[in-house]
Amino acid sequence: MKLYRVNKLAKRGGMVVKQKNVLAASDQQAVAEAAESDDCPVCDVLHNGTLIGRID
Repeated sequence: MKLYRVNKLAKRGGMVVKQKNVLAASDQQAVAEAAESDDCPVCDVLHNGTLIGRID
């Protein structure tokens, strides 16, 4: 399992409103979990500070 950071954004490219950590087996799983979250209409998914996915 890897640790991912999900940043909820005010708007695409905007300010971070909320952050949460997610444990996932792969990049794809982390992005899918973020996309399924009601808390994430616009989010960036990062692993070790590198953007791996964006939901908008």
